[in-house]
Amino acid sequence: MPPVTIYLPGDLIDAARKEARGRNRSLSAWIGGLVQDAVTTDWPQSFVDLLRRGGGDLVEPDDPPPEDIEPLR
Repeated sequence: MPPVTIYLPGDLIDAARKEARGRNRSLSAWIGGLVQDAVTTDWPQSFVDLLRRGGGDLVEPDDPPPEDIEPLR
């Protein structure tokens, strides 16, 4: 694989290293995975952006639907 040089601010490099370490990956492998995902997605970009903005856990709505829902005919 040919090497690639990128330039990032120091605080961004530190955050990227921490993220890669947390995923048990090298910085190069982690960034490579991000690039791979960015160029091979079949999802609309607006959907990908929405997922990237999300954070936290899914929560049950305050008013869940009833358990017994009859199918439409």
